[in-house]
Amino acid sequence: DLSERSDQAMQRALSVAHRLDADLTFLHVVEPRELIAPATRVRERVADRIALLAPRGIREPAVELRAGEHVQTIAKFADETRTDLIILGSQRRRALAPLVGTTAERIISLARRPALIVNLDGGLPYKSIVIAAELSDAFVRIVRMARSLRVLDTASVAVVHGFESPYRGPLYAEGFDLHAARRNLDEWERVAKKRLLLKLDSAGVESSRFRLVFHQSRPIGAIQRIVRRVQPELLIIGSRDRSVLDRIMQGSTSNDLLRTIECDLLVAAPEEPSSLSLS
Repeated sequence: DLSERSDQAMQRALSVAHRLDADLTFLHVVEPRELIAPATRVRERVADRIALLAPRGIREPAVELRAGEHVQTIAKFADETRTDLIILGSQRRRALAPLVGTTAERIISLARRPALIVNLDGGLPYKSIVIAAELSDAFVRIVRMARSLRVLDTASVAVVHGFESPYRGPLYAEGFDLHAARRNLDEWERVAKKRLLLKLDSAGVESSRFRLVFHQSRPIGAIQRIVRRVQPELLIIGSRDRSVLDRIMQGSTSNDLLRTIECDLLVAAPEEPSSLSLS
């Protein structure tokens, strides 16, 4: 959108495309009434930013100008071009974001493609990464996506899993054997660690390079805690289809993180395409 925030996203996109030798398109969306401004002016401004930010030897990016509602237009363009990764600038804070979702989450849900939300300087390398883990096959898909983008190659990676203890509430309030509960939780963590390591192996990465972290809390609490401790440049999370009513009743971890985390976020979509091009 040619704002200062989008400069960071443009620089990160240029770096990612150069590293992967991928096709890159810069998409500028305007309201239909704003089309009175010459398209050539927009293209010139984007070209100026590319000339300033692009690394040497990069394949020349394409520039597209579309008119329409931003979320739907970006999602439609990504679908038309079979885009593999959508790269967005940092999100403005909005009062209704917990209910309707951030722009990024709405685009991801509609386009069904992963997105990288850039909050930091686009020239910074990803030296430290945190991956939010589920004990499901979705975690394998998330790690494979990150591996395909080569963000895990040289970084220190921590995998965090948050869980709520089954040993709480009035049933366990009086006369409960806390030592037995502790032993049960230790056993649960041992089994969960084994499952996560197997899923990392299934994703085609060297599991010994990954540090596994378990926190007895809701997933968002566990993720926020490890992010504060590690201060990574990149957080990788999944995203699920969530209705507005479901979001109001239970909340959305991905949406909460999109609104609160200050590092870059790589968000996996419910489904992902297969070829390699960026928008």
